Amino acid sequence: MKKYFLLLFFFLIPLAAFSSEKLPKDIRLFISYSFECEHFAGEVGTELPKRQQDEMNREIDKYCGGAKKQFEILKEKYKNNSTLLRRIKNNYNDTVDSYTKF
Repeated sequence: MKKYFLLLFFFLIPLAAFSSEKLPKDIRLFISYSFECEHFAGEVGTELPKRQQDEMNREIDKYCGGAKKQFEILKEKYKNNSTLLRRIKNNYNDTVDSYTKF
C-alpha cells in the first residue's frame, strides 16, 4: 500500500510544479473563461428543459463573451511578450472565436 502512495506522490510532484506556472492573473482568468466557454457550449442541447437552456445560455454569454472581450484586450496588452502572447493565442479556441450573443 505504501508503495502505491509513493508512486502517486512522485507522479503528482511534476504535475503540481507544472500547474504552478506563474501567469498574470488576467491571463489565468482568460484561460479559465475560455475553458468554461467550451464546456458550457458543449452542454447545450434541445433536449434540455427551457429553464435549463436559458441558464446554459447565460453561462455561455458570461464565459464566451468574457473570453472574447478579454482576448482583444490581452492581445494588445501583451503584444511585446511573445511567450505570454503565445499562451493567450493557444487558449483562444474555436468556441470563443465563433461566439455571438444570443
